[in-house]
Amino acid sequence: MTGHSFSKRRIFIGAVVLLVVAAAFMMKLRGKIVVGIPVERRDLLQTVVTTGRVTSLARVEVGSQIIGSVAVVRVEAGDRVKAGQVLLQLRDDEARAALDQSLAVVRELEERLKQIGSIDGPVSQQRVAEAEATLRQAVGTYERIHTLYESGISSRAELDDALRARDVAAGLVEREKLQRNNSRPQGSDVRLAEARLAQARAVVAVARERLARMVITAPGDGTVIIRKVEVGDVAQPGVPLLVLSRNGRTQITAQIDEKNLGLLRVGQAAVGSADAYPEKSFPASLTTVVPAVDPQRGTVEVRCDVTEPPSYLVPDMTVSLEIEVARHAHVVTVASEAVRDVSSAPWVLVARDGRAVRRNITLGIRGSGASEVTGGLTEGEIVLSGAEKITAGSRIRPQVAVSEKVSGGKSNAN
Repeated sequence: MTGHSFSKRRIFIGAVVLLVVAAAFMMKLRGKIVVGIPVERRDLLQTVVTTGRVTSLARVEVGSQIIGSVAVVRVEAGDRVKAGQVLLQLRDDEARAALDQSLAVVRELEERLKQIGSIDGPVSQQRVAEAEATLRQAVGTYERIHTLYESGISSRAELDDALRARDVAAGLVEREKLQRNNSRPQGSDVRLAEARLAQARAVVAVARERLARMVITAPGDGTVIIRKVEVGDVAQPGVPLLVLSRNGRTQITAQIDEKNLGLLRVGQAAVGSADAYPEKSFPASLTTVVPAVDPQRGTVEVRCDVTEPPSYLVPDMTVSLEIEVARHAHVVTVASEAVRDVSSAPWVLVARDGRAVRRNITLGIRGSGASEVTGGLTEGEIVLSGAEKITAGSRIRPQVAVSEKVSGGKSNAN
C-alpha cells in the first residue's frame, strides 16, 4: 500500500513537470509578450524651445547736458511717462538771473537803436546846417578881409586869422556831415548798434537754452526702468540719471544650440511665456538669426519681435520661447520610443509573423513623442518599444498599446 502510494506521487510530480515544460515550450514557441505600437498618421509639429530675455530696442539713458544740482525728481522706477513729460529739474536761480540780465541788455540796445533813428539823425542834420552857416559866414569874413588886405587897410595877421577861421568852419561841416551819414539807416552807427543788438539777442538765446536744460523731459513715451538720482545730487554731463524703455519694438534675445541652426528661418512663428507669469503666453516672430556661433558655448543668437507686448513684459525679464520650425499635416509617424540609433542610422523592430524584424527607416521632422517617417514604414504596421529587451528574429506576441493622436506635437530641440 505504501509503495503503491509513492508510485502514484512520483507519477503526479512527473506529470506536473511535463506540463510545466510543455507550457514553457509552448510559450517559447508562441513568443514573449511585448508592447506593440502602431504606425499612424497624424499632424506633427516640431519646435525649438529655449530661454531668453526681453530687450527693448529703444532703451534710452536720460541725463543732464549741464552741471547742476537736482532740485526736483518727479518720477519713480516703473512709472509710465509721455513724450515731453517733466522727469526732473535742476536748480535754476543763476540761469534765470543770467537770462534777466541778458534781456535787460537787449532792451537797452533796442532803445539805443531807436534813439539813433529818431533823435541822433535829426540832431545831426541840424548841426550840419549850423556848421554850413558858420562856414558861409567865415568865407564872407575872409573875402572881406582879403579885399581890405589888398587895399592895405587890413594887416597880414587879420588875413591869416580869417583864413584859419574859414578852414576850421569847413572842417566842422565835414565832421557834422559824417556824423549825419553815420546816423542814417545804412550808417556805421546804425550798423554797429544792430550788430551789438544781434549779439545781445544771441546771448539771450543761449541763456534761454541753458534755462531750458534745467528741466529734463522724457524724449518719448515709455517706462522708467532705472532711477539713479535723488534730490540734492549734482548732475554731470554724460552721467545717466534715469533709464527709459521707449514704447515700440520689443524683442526677445535667446541663445540656441548650434545643432538647430539648420531648422531656423526668419519669419517663423513663436510663442513666449514669462517665467513670472507661466500661465500667460504671447505671440512672437523670429526676425534675426545671427550668422555666427559662440565658440565658447556652441550657441547661435536669435531675436524674436513681440509686436504686441503684454503690459507685464519688462526689459531683462526671463522668458521661455518656443519657435515653430516645422509643421506637417497627416504624415506617417512612429513613436519616438521605438526608434533606435536615432542620431546615426535610425531603425526599428517591426512585429511580423510573430517575430521581431529589424527595419531601417528614414525620419523627417520630430515632434513630441513621435517622429515623421519618410521611408521604411507604412501606416498600420506594429513596431516594438525600445524599452523591450528584444533582439531581431525573436518570437514575440505583441500587445498593441492604445495611442492618442495628438495634433501638433512639440519637441524640445534646444
